[in-house]
Amino acid sequence: MGLRWLLIVLIAGIAGAAGYYYWQQRQATTLDIQTVAATRGDVRRAVSTSGTVRALGTVEIGSQLSGNIGEVNVDFSSEVKQGEVLARIEPSTFETRVREEEAGVAVAKANVALQEASVARAEANLHKAGLDHQRAEELVRKGVGAQAALDTAIAAQHGAKADLAIAKANVENAKATLEQREATRDSARIDLERTYIRSPIDGVVIERIVEPGQTVAASMTAPKLFTIAQDLSRVQIDAQVDEADIGQVTRDNPVSFTVDAYPDMTFKGNVEQIRLAPVALTNVVTYTVVIAADNLHGRLLPGMTANVEIVTGEHKQVVVVPNEALRYQPRGSAQAALARDNWASGVNPFAGSDRRARLLARLKNDLDLGQEELGKIDAELEIEFAAIRNAAGAAGTAMAQEDMREQARLRIAKVLRTVLTPEKYKRYEELQRQRPSGPRRATLWTYEGGTLVPYEVRLGLADAYVTEISDGLAEGAQVVVRVRELPQ
Repeated sequence: MGLRWLLIVLIAGIAGAAGYYYWQQRQATTLDIQTVAATRGDVRRAVSTSGTVRALGTVEIGSQLSGNIGEVNVDFSSEVKQGEVLARIEPSTFETRVREEEAGVAVAKANVALQEASVARAEANLHKAGLDHQRAEELVRKGVGAQAALDTAIAAQHGAKADLAIAKANVENAKATLEQREATRDSARIDLERTYIRSPIDGVVIERIVEPGQTVAASMTAPKLFTIAQDLSRVQIDAQVDEADIGQVTRDNPVSFTVDAYPDMTFKGNVEQIRLAPVALTNVVTYTVVIAADNLHGRLLPGMTANVEIVTGEHKQVVVVPNEALRYQPRGSAQAALARDNWASGVNPFAGSDRRARLLARLKNDLDLGQEELGKIDAELEIEFAAIRNAAGAAGTAMAQEDMREQARLRIAKVLRTVLTPEKYKRYEELQRQRPSGPRRATLWTYEGGTLVPYEVRLGLADAYVTEISDGLAEGAQVVVRVRELPQ
């Protein structure tokens, strides 16, 4: 008995000493609590990147012919119209070839006429051979002609038919030759026309590579002579967006950007296209976002570097708090003491039965659970949630909101693994993976009547300075951003 009483006295003494130490620490510490009012303001979420200004459409103009450049009619920045002659290859060789081919066509036409005359002569010979055959046959029938003369007349008639067929074939051959020479002549004329390098579009010459007298050698590919940009009153920017930010960007997002040439001017545009092909460089993956912008005054030139800000979300006149307030959590014994009573009394999201009721209703619908299973889950969850509340309200601790949520997830999974069958628990896990992520939540602290009071809030848009509070906190509330413990 003596040993038992000794232990009791020892434990009581330790508890008393700890309580006295805690009282002394709390009395000896002054808290400097800094708060900021939740106000209304604008929140603008943006993705910053850079890109290159390009013309909406550019055409590289080359030559299909080889030769010397005889003349160049345009220069850099020249405005050109469709069909306008930009340059010309020296044409004498191609003109000579056209004349040669035209002469060949004339010869082919004469040959066709000659062969057609041969057909007429062959037809006349065939007609005469027919008449000779009729006379010889009549003389033989009357008995005054020799059979040999008749045979000769028949042979002559057959020969005349063959000559006519040959003459007609020669006509067809001459006509085919004429068509061939005409096609060659047309090809020569096309090549002569191609000595004129014409603009295929209306636009502006942004690059000129050729000079008069320069030799152009067209072999496997056409050499580039000019580059023409189509309608520089509108331009596009090819911006590279990091894979971590591309999910925020959608088509028609408003864009603002600057260029180094006009640092004090801000240009406007819109996202026109998000290209799916990734660009990987030194283990960094980006995606190309095409931005269209007006360039009515011609200040934006192809090749300029644009510093781009893509606005992915903007809310005006909403309740906002500084981002510092979201990072604050009570720490230290004095701060924990100020927060303990309110945190344990039911302000935290796991103190009541609402969450548990919603979870049970969802489990019933999704997994078709009976009342017996639901009753077991409800009882076990009450025990587990009570453990979380006790941990949050323990002296000297102040559990962060995310820590509490993680504990809740783990304890819910523990209960369901115990109560549900393996098949139903597997189905529960599949449904959890399929559930869309809801709005972000956080805990903000206010200082009210000498006590730190937690508020569970829903977060909206955020930028580098403030975060929107979509629910859970009224305008004007004094949120804690920093607490310093000052020794007396």
